[in-house]
Order: sequence, then C-alpha cells, then structure tokens
Amino acid sequence: MKKVLCLFVGFAITFCSQLKAQKYTAVEYWKMEHDSVYIDLKKRQNAGDTLNITIRNLIAEHKAKLDEYFEKMSDNEKSIYFKNRSIWENQPGTIDKSVGPRESEIFLGEKSTYTRYLVSSGTFGAIYGVAAVAILGIDGGGAAAIPLLTAGASTLIPLLSIKDQKVTYNSLKLSLHGKTIGFVHGVALDMLITGDNFADNEKLLLGLSTITSIGLGRLGYILGRDEPWSEGRVGLYSFYGIIMPFEGLALVSGFGVESPSIAGLSILAGGAGGYLLADHVARGYDYTQGDITAMKTFAVLNGAFGLFILSDISVNSDDGSTRTILIPAATTFGATIASNYWLRGARLTNQQGRNTALATTGGAVIGLGIAALFGSESMTPYYVIPYLTGLGSYAIILNKYKKSNELQNLKTEKDNKWKVNFMPENILLNQKFAKVVNTYPGKRVSFLPAFSATCNF
Repeated sequence: MKKVLCLFVGFAITFCSQLKAQKYTAVEYWKMEHDSVYIDLKKRQNAGDTLNITIRNLIAEHKAKLDEYFEKMSDNEKSIYFKNRSIWENQPGTIDKSVGPRESEIFLGEKSTYTRYLVSSGTFGAIYGVAAVAILGIDGGGAAAIPLLTAGASTLIPLLSIKDQKVTYNSLKLSLHGKTIGFVHGVALDMLITGDNFADNEKLLLGLSTITSIGLGRLGYILGRDEPWSEGRVGLYSFYGIIMPFEGLALVSGFGVESPSIAGLSILAGGAGGYLLADHVARGYDYTQGDITAMKTFAVLNGAFGLFILSDISVNSDDGSTRTILIPAATTFGATIASNYWLRGARLTNQQGRNTALATTGGAVIGLGIAALFGSESMTPYYVIPYLTGLGSYAIILNKYKKSNELQNLKTEKDNKWKVNFMPENILLNQKFAKVVNTYPGKRVSFLPAFSATCNF
C-alpha cells in the first residue's frame, strides 16, 4: 500500500511539474526578451562592435529560443503581452505583479472566453437555421430539425478546428459584434439594392442578412485574433460600429429623404465611417475597457435625454416635422465626442466603469423621485431633473476615479525612480572577453557591467 501511495505521489509531482513547465506566459517571455546580458550584447552588435563567434552564437540561440517560446504561448498570453509590454517597459517594477485572469474572461465560474465563444456560435447557428427554414420554405419536422442541426454544427466546428482551444477576449467581442451588426448591414444592403421593393422579397432580405452576419462575424474573429489591440480599442470599434449606422439613418431621415436606397446607403456609409472614426480616436489615445463603459453610459444618458425632448415636442406640437429626429442623434453623437476628451487620462478599471454606470443610473432614479415628489402636469420635469441628477452623479464619480488613478500612477512612477540591477553573470562573460583581448590586442571589446543603477528625474 505504501509503495502504491509513493508511486502515486511521485506521479502527481511529476505531472504537476510538467504542467508548470508547459505553461508559457507573457511575463516570462517579456523577461527573456529583456534579459540584461542579451540586451547589452544586442546593443553592441547593432553598434558595430566586434563580437567573436561564441558571442554571436549566444545571441542567435537566445533569439531562436524567444521565437520558439512565443509560438508556444496561447493566444490569450500573446494578447496579454501586447497589451502590457509598453507598461512593463516604462514601469519594470510592475512586471512581477501577477497577471491574473481578466474579469472579461469569467463566465459561469469558468475563466475561459472559449466557452462563451462556443455558446454564442451555437446560438447564432440556431438563428441562421431559422433563417434557412424561412428561405427554403420548409414545413413539418424539418422546420424544427434544421435550427437544431445548424446550432450543433456551429458549436462543433470551432470545438474541433480552433487550435489549443483558446479564444481571446478580442476575438469573442468582435465576433459577437460582427454577427449582430451584420444583420443590420444585411437589411441596409437589401434596401440599397431593391429600393422601394425591399420589403417584398423576404427571402432575399433574410439571405443577405444571414450572409453579412456570418461574414462580419468571421472577420471580427480574425481581427481580434491577429491584431495586437487592447480591450479598450476593441470596445471602441464595437461602440462606434453600432451608433454610427443609426446616426447616418437619422441624418437622412431628418432631412426628409424617403428613398429606401438612400436610407440603406446611409446605414452602410455610417457603419464604415464609424469604424474609421473609431480607428482615428484609438490612434490618438488607448482607452481602457472601463473607459468605454463610461463612454457608453454618457452617450446613453444624453441619447435618452434627446429622445424625451423629441417625445415632448411631438406631444405638444402638430408640426409633424421629421427634423426633430436629429435631436437625439445630435445629443448622442455630441456626448460620444465629448466623452472622448473627458475620459482621457482616466484609465478606469472594469469595475470603476461599471460603478460609473450604476452611479449615473442611481442619480437619474433619484431625480425621477424628486420630480414625482413635487408633481407636475407637464412631462418636462420628469426627464430634465433625472437628466441633471444623473449627469451630476456621473461627473462626481468619474472625477473621483480619475484623480485617484492619476495619483496612483504618480506614486508608481515615483516608486520606480531608482532602478538597480545586479548582473553577476557578466563577470564570467568578461573573463571570456579578456581571452579575446589577449588573442587579438587590436580588437575593440567592451566589458559588461556587473552592477548598474539609474535614476529617472
């Protein structure tokens, strides 16, 4: 019995050590990439110093190890590396802090976006199956079977085809965005093609919507997998990709354009313009996911305010002008642009972004209670007071978090003012360099420091 137990414990220890050895992380890769000896030798090589064959082989071997290590890293670890490498470069003291699972990866207790991707693929697969039933005109048992078959196939295909069963948050987010907004662009494309008859051919409408949804969903997945974008940048693309098509539709509707073809074109142009605008904004500043949540909150608050103004005008006016639709469009777009500047430097965490949304909602509810307390026959106080209290709550909580994060960043920079490095391994390398000097007295050889200290002012 003891022998069996010892074998079991030995196997368990060996198994766990193998698992640990097989874990390729972004932190370890960054440390390998910024090894002091490797960095110094690379600088000397780039400066044109004469290096013997042994040193050149060391550099080549380390570079090969880096490439091999990076290839073995999961997509999630690669995403963490691209997201944090600039921070680690400027604040090396933060590299040893563990990079825990991101909040966005937690789903029903599982720390995996892979599960969420499979569930979403199955859900959209069922929707595509329903569309196929309508397009093909299938009745009876087939009408129930096809959505089930497409849902199962849509779950099994990524289950079998995705390497190492890893899906990054960016791939999941952009895939869901592409599949959802793809239906809208499919309808817009049908309006553009068929014009006044767009509602007469339901099969064409469903077919185009399904195709664009599948296509944009796949495109989103590939972009999220291959592009080194932060979660905030991905959120920015999704946000602008949703609001701008409707901004374009509101614009042509506000000027009384009734042509379905022009309306469809405005949706498609608004979507394309939204992604270009988001890319321009993202290049100017890299927002966090918490910043994007706060940005959406501010846009929703002002968009709802514009809708209530529109409703109030419609109730109290017999004009019937379509230009009033421009009011919520203007308040939403204006709030989005304003929040781009307001949130610069905020660096909100995911929780801080959610707290900002909750505080804004709570403030608006308090305002609604105040309006109900005093009472009014007009509907104006019932949306003006909640808007003001919601706006006040938003401003207070956002400025609080913004100042707190700025102070924390200043403290971190102050803590990292002095950087001290001990490199005893350079003593051994210097001994090898000394042999080169003795052999080739005329060669230029620089010795490596065993100790270095820098101070940032």
